[in-house]
Amino acid sequence: GEPSLELLLVPSEEPSGSGTQKLMCSGWSFNPQIKWLSGSEQSSAAAYERRMGEDGHVALTSYITVTQQDWNQGMVFTCEVIDTDLQKTTRKSTSLCTGRL
Repeated sequence: GEPSLELLLVPSEEPSGSGTQKLMCSGWSFNPQIKWLSGSEQSSAAAYERRMGEDGHVALTSYITVTQQDWNQGMVFTCEVIDTDLQKTTRKSTSLCTGRL
């Protein structure tokens, strides 16, 4: 009954000099909420997409844009999926140093 999540670095369509990196987090649970942390600070997501699954699960996808500078310095970005009904939290982190998860 744990919420599941996937955290991905979105390949940028923009030239690498654009100064931003995009991260995507997908949570899958009955009542998922997504929370982002940059380093130890909570940060707000740029966008959410919510989809209902056939079995009552909800897929919640969230995007966050981070500066290339923060990313290049190896700052750790964490996505938390919290299921408010189950009171369960799942988290994953990524950074330049971990590369692909």
